[in-house]
Amino acid sequence: MSHPSKIRVMEPFLLMVMIGAAMVYLVNAFNSGTWLWFQSTATNVRPSRIVIVDNGQRTVLSAGHANFDLLADAASTSLSKLNNTDLVSIGLSDQTLEDYATKSLIVELYFDQPVQFNTLARSGKPTQLLIPIEGRHAGGGYVFRGQNGSWWFGAIRMADPAPLYSALQQMGYTAAVLQPAS
Repeated sequence: MSHPSKIRVMEPFLLMVMIGAAMVYLVNAFNSGTWLWFQSTATNVRPSRIVIVDNGQRTVLSAGHANFDLLADAASTSLSKLNNTDLVSIGLSDQTLEDYATKSLIVELYFDQPVQFNTLARSGKPTQLLIPIEGRHAGGGYVFRGQNGSWWFGAIRMADPAPLYSALQQMGYTAAVLQPAS
């Protein structure tokens, strides 16, 4: 009977590391509902319709409107990179929604296909997004998700909302969050 001349330790160790990494990846993929959870991005973020609510006045923009492409491109750029790995624990109360409808500046984005957020958070498949520009929750880059006319609890945070704010300024909308800091 012959004994092996060399004990192999590296191969089982590498196999154990690879299995551990695969388990971490798969647990996060199943928990978040997306295979690309590590990217902190969003896909399918070009809206088909945009509604701007400014102190109760609703302006609906759709393809072909003079400012639609400007605002849709800015929203796509701002939403393409996210700044959180979990949902921000804030929601939209009935009072907040009433304030948004009457005395705030918000942007609502509507999509033909659900938006896919590639984050650790299970963010669902929203077909509408609400971005407060002036009023409650403004200035934090928060994006509220929803579907079929209802808004969900928890917010996503844009990494850089500046393109969206700049486009709104070019369209003539002013808000405290849009003004440069002194």
